[in-house]
Amino acid sequence: MAIALTFTVVDLSTLAAEPYPSASMVVGGIVAIVVAAYGRRDDSYADEIGTVIAFILGIAISVVTFAVVIEGSMGSFSVAVLALLALCLFMKPLKGIPWAVVFGLIAGAAAATAASFLLPSEVLGAEEWKILLVVFLIVGGVVWFSTRIIEGLLSVSSTVANWKVSIMIIGGIAIAEGMALLLADASLASYL
Repeated sequence: MAIALTFTVVDLSTLAAEPYPSASMVVGGIVAIVVAAYGRRDDSYADEIGTVIAFILGIAISVVTFAVVIEGSMGSFSVAVLALLALCLFMKPLKGIPWAVVFGLIAGAAAATAASFLLPSEVLGAEEWKILLVVFLIVGGVVWFSTRIIEGLLSVSSTVANWKVSIMIIGGIAIAEGMALLLADASLASYL
């Protein structure tokens, strides 16, 4: 019995057409301002809920931004506003995750798994598990170190993206740009 596999290609052109990008700017801008204005409060779980909503919305706006770039359906100012908004919403919860450790473990495990299929049971007199452990530690360590360097560089951008004032400014610009596109069918950049 033959099993037929079919792959469906997602058509992103729908997301690039109005009103999706403009509505994404308005909704994302409102969420960004609300999350920034509410701030971190120990007496409530609303910050965590808002962060999760912002993270999911940031992913969705990233997909819309990708579709807009692929289709070329908006000007560069609107694309920049969408991208900044997605970045601000997406980066907020990512600050506390130890990405270097996660990527190091994944890379080390993947390299050791791949090596287990390729290596014989004994290599240069050493048992296979010892060689796999060395592969895991070396690859994981290199990826961990490289990711730590990248994390350090991205720390500054994450700090700026999580700053309340910058989030409120980007959210306000996104709302204004989205409303201008929805109501006047023109970007704010055309008025400058």
